[in-house]
Amino acid sequence: MSRYRLIFVIVFALFNSPIFAADSLEQLVKNASALKLNLFGDQLLQPEQAFEFSANVKNSNTIYVSWEIAPNYYLYREKIKLELVNSEGVKLGDYTIPNGEPKHDEAFGNVEILSEDLNFNVPLWREDHGAQTVKLRAYFQGCAERGVCYPPMTKDVMLDLPVAHQLEALPDVVPAKNQNIGVPMTILLIFSVVVLILSAIIAIRLKK
Repeated sequence: MSRYRLIFVIVFALFNSPIFAADSLEQLVKNASALKLNLFGDQLLQPEQAFEFSANVKNSNTIYVSWEIAPNYYLYREKIKLELVNSEGVKLGDYTIPNGEPKHDEAFGNVEILSEDLNFNVPLWREDHGAQTVKLRAYFQGCAERGVCYPPMTKDVMLDLPVAHQLEALPDVVPAKNQNIGVPMTILLIFSVVVLILSAIIAIRLKK
């Protein structure tokens, strides 16, 4: 019996054996997929290890967000979103995510990917200037460069905001440039009154 014929007989016998069930086939497929992932690299990292997110309070009106992206992994720039949850009197201002590297993705088309550590500031709009605790929620999604992508991820971080510093009201005074104009006008007014009084005195004396 040739070698190839022997392999065919073994495979045929295996699939027709009464001990071979549907769940065995499913397990075989899973094992084959896992073997494929590990042929050319280490095991995939857990999502929180591949994309470690953190956020901190920079000052009363700014928070600082950061992702530590593991080597050979990347985030989709378009999939990053931030929001405050159940935080009355506080809103996120406009923030700018740094540009990434252009990439044509089979699932999402033309995208930008971020493969290095990502961090940026996020301004806050605060109606309530007192100290308070808010919940920041981050949405993001990324992949491993070997072609395996993670499902969308969500991360919540509680932040303690300090008392916000209010801008002091400007004093209700005339600007300096207007004050300089007011001095000669005052002198002119006094001079006009004096001239008027002198004119009246001269007129009375002439009548006499």
